[in-house]
Amino acid sequence: MKKVLIVSALYQEIEYAESYMAKKAEWRKIEDNWFINDKNKIELFIKVLGVGKVNAAIHTTDAINDVKPDLIINVGVAGGLDDNLDVGAVVIGTDYVQVDMKTLIPENAPQINDSPYRLVNAIEQVARRKGFPYKTGRIATGDFVLYERRKRRKIKKQFTPLAFDMETAAVAQVATAKNIDFVGIRSFSDMANRRTIGRLSGIKKNNSISEEEKVRIFSRPIELVVDYIDTI
Repeated sequence: MKKVLIVSALYQEIEYAESYMAKKAEWRKIEDNWFINDKNKIELFIKVLGVGKVNAAIHTTDAINDVKPDLIINVGVAGGLDDNLDVGAVVIGTDYVQVDMKTLIPENAPQINDSPYRLVNAIEQVARRKGFPYKTGRIATGDFVLYERRKRRKIKKQFTPLAFDMETAAVAQVATAKNIDFVGIRSFSDMANRRTIGRLSGIKKNNSISEEEKVRIFSRPIELVVDYIDTI
């Protein structure tokens, strides 16, 4: 049976998973954060990692040792760096970069594989079918909240990412080291500008945005993963 591991930084980023799978006859719950798709013979495990690259790397490694997955998918929210998309849009990662990792010797740079094209293409087809606003492309990661205009502009110019978060590239680096396929799927909670801090605070406390908007932002990556697995 194939094993898929979903990881996220925050509980809010995976809280809709169980209710979404409950609507589908193919899925059954074994125990908390452990589900099986009987039709496609896939086990799905969910792990909350905590915020930041160190938490992401430590707890992804622990989950790999426990689950031994064939595929890792990182879901959650991110700051949007594509000015043609808006809050709620989705980025399906193709490649990943750590913007705050700087080395004097090139061979010391993190080794991070791109996501397999077949995987990105399959999830993209699901996004298109569901009518989600989305793009495929690079996701950038750093251990800071991005909201300063000058830093935002510099990262866009140097790395050309579509989204910025605090975990994805770290998870991708661990997956690469363990020779496991990986893809990151992020929805925009904000556009990585000065409105970020207030908006993110409201999202985490669940008291500054409507329930409809919260569901739209947080559920889309999970829906893409579950519906993708349904097509395998």
